[in-house]
Amino acid sequence: MIQALLFDAAGTLIDLAEPVERTYARILGEHGITVDESELRSRFGSAFRGAGDPDFGAHRDGDRAEREWWRKVVELSVGNPVSDQAFDALFRHYDSGTAWLVRKEAVSALELAADSGLRLTVVSNFDLRLHNILRDLKLAGHFEVIVTSADARARKPSPQIFRQALSRLGLDAHQVLHIGDSPGADLEGARASGIEGFLLEAGRFGLADFVKTAVSRNRK
Repeated sequence: MIQALLFDAAGTLIDLAEPVERTYARILGEHGITVDESELRSRFGSAFRGAGDPDFGAHRDGDRAEREWWRKVVELSVGNPVSDQAFDALFRHYDSGTAWLVRKEAVSALELAADSGLRLTVVSNFDLRLHNILRDLKLAGHFEVIVTSADARARKPSPQIFRQALSRLGLDAHQVLHIGDSPGADLEGARASGIEGFLLEAGRFGLADFVKTAVSRNRK
Protein backbone atom coordinates (compact mmCIF):
# COMPACT_ATOMS: atom_id res chain seq x y z
CA MET A 1 0.00 0.00 0.00
CA ILE A 2 0.97 3.61 -0.49
CA GLN A 3 1.81 5.07 2.90
CA ALA A 4 3.14 8.53 2.06
CA LEU A 5 3.26 11.17 -0.65
CA LEU A 6 6.34 13.25 -1.47
CA PHE A 7 5.90 16.74 -2.89
CA ASP A 8 8.29 19.12 -4.58
CA ALA A 9 7.90 22.71 -3.31
CA ALA A 10 8.54 25.59 -5.75
CA GLY A 11 6.45 25.16 -8.89
CA THR A 12 4.40 22.42 -7.26
CA LEU A 13 3.06 23.71 -3.93
CA ILE A 14 4.17 27.35 -4.11
CA ASP A 15 5.02 29.98 -6.72
CA LEU A 16 6.73 33.35 -6.65
CA ALA A 17 4.47 36.29 -5.84
CA GLU A 18 6.08 38.42 -8.56
CA PRO A 19 8.44 37.81 -11.48
CA VAL A 20 12.10 37.34 -10.59
CA GLU A 21 13.26 40.19 -12.79
CA ARG A 22 10.95 42.68 -11.08
CA THR A 23 12.11 41.69 -7.61
CA TYR A 24 15.79 41.71 -8.57
CA ALA A 25 15.53 45.11 -10.29
CA ARG A 26 13.78 46.70 -7.30
CA ILE A 27 15.99 45.33 -4.54
CA LEU A 28 19.28 45.65 -6.39
CA GLY A 29 18.27 49.17 -7.43
CA GLU A 30 17.93 50.07 -3.76
CA HIS A 31 21.63 49.20 -3.45
CA GLY A 32 22.79 51.21 -6.43
CA ILE A 33 22.80 48.36 -8.96
CA THR A 34 20.79 49.17 -12.06
CA VAL A 35 19.57 46.23 -14.12
CA ASP A 36 17.31 46.02 -17.14
CA GLU A 37 14.33 43.78 -16.36
CA SER A 38 14.05 42.34 -19.85
CA GLU A 39 17.74 41.47 -19.96
CA LEU A 40 17.63 39.98 -16.49
CA ARG A 41 14.60 37.90 -17.43
CA SER A 42 16.43 36.43 -20.41
CA ARG A 43 19.60 35.79 -18.41
CA PHE A 44 18.04 34.28 -15.30
CA GLY A 45 16.92 31.01 -16.86
CA SER A 46 20.31 30.28 -18.40
CA ALA A 47 22.04 31.34 -15.17
CA PHE A 48 19.83 29.04 -13.10
CA ARG A 49 20.41 26.11 -15.42
CA GLY A 50 24.09 26.81 -16.00
CA ALA A 51 25.23 27.33 -12.42
CA GLY A 52 25.69 23.61 -11.82
CA ASP A 53 25.02 22.20 -8.36
CA PRO A 54 26.04 23.69 -5.00
CA ASP A 55 29.53 22.64 -3.94
CA PHE A 56 28.50 20.63 -0.90
CA GLY A 57 32.01 19.19 -0.61
CA ALA A 58 33.50 22.64 -0.03
CA HIS A 59 31.15 23.49 2.85
CA ARG A 60 30.39 21.58 6.02
CA ASP A 61 27.08 23.41 6.13
CA GLY A 62 24.73 22.44 3.29
CA ASP A 63 22.86 25.71 3.64
CA ARG A 64 26.07 27.69 3.12
CA ALA A 65 26.69 25.75 -0.10
CA GLU A 66 23.17 26.59 -1.29
CA ARG A 67 23.63 30.26 -0.40
CA GLU A 68 26.90 30.47 -2.36
CA TRP A 69 25.18 28.79 -5.30
CA TRP A 70 22.44 31.41 -5.24
CA ARG A 71 25.00 34.19 -5.24
CA LYS A 72 26.48 32.67 -8.39
CA VAL A 73 23.03 32.61 -10.01
CA VAL A 74 22.39 36.25 -9.06
CA GLU A 75 25.74 37.46 -10.40
CA LEU A 76 25.37 35.49 -13.63
CA SER A 77 21.89 36.96 -14.06
CA VAL A 78 23.08 40.51 -13.43
CA GLY A 79 26.27 40.07 -15.43
CA ASN A 80 28.46 41.55 -12.69
CA PRO A 81 29.48 40.92 -9.07
CA VAL A 82 27.07 42.30 -6.45
CA SER A 83 27.90 43.65 -3.01
CA ASP A 84 27.36 41.58 0.12
CA GLN A 85 24.66 44.03 1.24
CA ALA A 86 22.76 43.79 -2.04
CA PHE A 87 22.90 40.01 -2.13
CA ASP A 88 21.89 39.71 1.54
CA ALA A 89 18.84 41.92 0.94
CA LEU A 90 17.80 39.85 -2.07
CA PHE A 91 18.36 36.57 -0.24
CA ARG A 92 16.36 37.74 2.80
CA HIS A 93 13.45 38.83 0.64
CA TYR A 94 12.81 35.25 -0.44
CA ASP A 95 12.92 34.01 3.16
CA SER A 96 9.44 35.41 3.80
CA GLY A 97 6.08 33.98 2.87
CA THR A 98 5.19 37.37 1.41
CA ALA A 99 7.50 36.59 -1.53
CA TRP A 100 5.53 33.44 -2.35
CA LEU A 101 2.00 32.28 -3.14
CA VAL A 102 0.34 28.96 -2.36
CA ARG A 103 -0.78 27.29 -5.56
CA LYS A 104 -4.53 27.19 -5.99
CA GLU A 105 -5.03 23.44 -5.61
CA ALA A 106 -2.41 22.78 -2.96
CA VAL A 107 -4.32 23.06 0.32
CA SER A 108 -7.36 21.07 -0.80
CA ALA A 109 -5.10 18.33 -2.19
CA LEU A 110 -3.08 18.14 1.04
CA GLU A 111 -6.26 17.98 3.11
CA LEU A 112 -7.63 15.21 0.90
CA ALA A 113 -4.40 13.25 1.33
CA ALA A 114 -4.41 13.67 5.11
CA ASP A 115 -8.08 12.69 5.34
CA SER A 116 -7.18 9.54 3.41
CA GLY A 117 -4.56 8.60 6.01
CA LEU A 118 -1.54 9.38 3.84
CA ARG A 119 1.62 10.80 5.40
CA LEU A 120 2.99 13.89 3.69
CA THR A 121 6.55 14.97 2.98
CA VAL A 122 8.31 17.75 1.07
CA VAL A 123 11.42 16.85 -0.95
CA SER A 124 12.80 20.03 -2.49
CA ASN A 125 15.93 21.50 -4.06
CA PHE A 126 15.94 24.49 -1.73
CA ASP A 127 17.99 25.97 1.08
CA LEU A 128 16.80 26.16 4.71
CA ARG A 129 14.64 29.20 3.97
CA LEU A 130 11.98 26.76 2.79
CA HIS A 131 11.15 25.77 6.37
CA ASN A 132 10.30 29.36 7.26
CA ILE A 133 8.46 29.96 3.98
CA LEU A 134 6.18 26.96 4.54
CA ARG A 135 5.48 28.10 8.12
CA ASP A 136 4.63 31.60 6.92
CA LEU A 137 2.27 30.21 4.30
CA LYS A 138 0.56 27.91 6.85
CA LEU A 139 1.66 24.83 4.92
CA ALA A 140 4.31 23.37 7.24
CA GLY A 141 1.73 21.78 9.54
CA HIS A 142 0.56 19.51 6.73
CA PHE A 143 3.92 17.75 6.54
CA GLU A 144 5.48 15.15 8.79
CA VAL A 145 8.87 15.59 7.13
CA ILE A 146 10.45 18.43 5.13
CA VAL A 147 13.73 17.60 3.41
CA THR A 148 15.62 20.28 1.49
CA SER A 149 18.78 19.81 -0.52
CA ALA A 150 20.53 21.84 2.18
CA ASP A 151 19.39 19.27 4.77
CA ALA A 152 20.43 16.32 2.60
CA ARG A 153 23.55 17.96 1.11
CA ALA A 154 22.36 16.64 -2.25
CA ARG A 155 19.96 17.81 -4.93
CA LYS A 156 17.38 15.94 -6.94
CA PRO A 157 17.79 13.92 -9.10
CA SER A 158 20.35 12.45 -6.67
CA PRO A 159 18.90 9.44 -4.83
CA GLN A 160 20.53 10.77 -1.63
CA ILE A 161 17.80 13.34 -0.97
CA PHE A 162 15.06 10.79 -1.58
CA ARG A 163 16.81 8.27 0.67
CA GLN A 164 16.88 10.78 3.50
CA ALA A 165 13.14 11.33 3.16
CA LEU A 166 12.49 7.58 3.17
CA SER A 167 14.75 7.10 6.20
CA ARG A 168 12.95 9.79 8.18
CA LEU A 169 9.60 8.27 7.28
CA GLY A 170 10.77 4.73 8.00
CA LEU A 171 9.38 3.56 4.67
CA ASP A 172 10.60 1.78 1.54
CA ALA A 173 10.54 3.24 -1.95
CA HIS A 174 7.54 1.18 -3.06
CA GLN A 175 5.45 2.66 -0.24
CA VAL A 176 5.61 6.24 -1.49
CA LEU A 177 4.82 8.33 -4.58
CA HIS A 178 6.46 11.61 -5.59
CA ILE A 179 5.24 14.58 -7.63
CA GLY A 180 6.99 17.67 -8.95
CA ASP A 181 7.21 19.97 -11.95
CA SER A 182 10.65 19.00 -13.28
CA PRO A 183 10.95 16.00 -15.63
CA GLY A 184 14.60 15.52 -14.68
CA ALA A 185 14.80 16.39 -11.00
CA ASP A 186 11.41 15.05 -9.94
CA LEU A 187 10.24 12.43 -12.41
CA GLU A 188 13.56 10.81 -13.30
CA GLY A 189 15.06 11.51 -9.87
CA ALA A 190 12.27 9.65 -8.12
CA ARG A 191 12.41 6.74 -10.54
CA ALA A 192 16.18 6.45 -10.12
CA SER A 193 15.50 6.05 -6.40
CA GLY A 194 12.96 3.27 -6.98
CA ILE A 195 10.05 5.63 -6.30
CA GLU A 196 7.20 6.05 -8.75
CA GLY A 197 7.26 9.66 -9.91
CA PHE A 198 4.56 11.86 -11.38
CA LEU A 199 4.88 15.11 -13.32
CA LEU A 200 2.62 18.03 -12.46
CA GLU A 201 1.12 19.30 -15.73
CA ALA A 202 -1.35 22.18 -15.82
CA GLY A 203 -4.70 21.08 -17.20
CA ARG A 204 -3.59 17.47 -17.48
CA PHE A 205 -2.44 16.12 -14.12
CA GLY A 206 -2.81 18.15 -10.95
CA LEU A 207 -2.18 17.67 -7.24
CA ALA A 208 -5.70 16.37 -6.65
CA ASP A 209 -5.16 13.79 -9.42
CA PHE A 210 -1.96 12.73 -7.70
CA VAL A 211 -3.69 12.21 -4.36
CA LYS A 212 -6.60 10.38 -5.99
CA THR A 213 -4.13 8.05 -7.74
CA ALA A 214 -2.62 7.07 -4.38
CA VAL A 215 -6.05 6.60 -2.76
CA SER A 216 -7.30 4.45 -5.63
CA ARG A 217 -4.17 2.25 -5.42
CA ASN A 218 -4.90 1.56 -1.79
CA ARG A 219 -8.50 0.55 -2.51
CA LYS A 220 -7.49 -2.22 -4.91
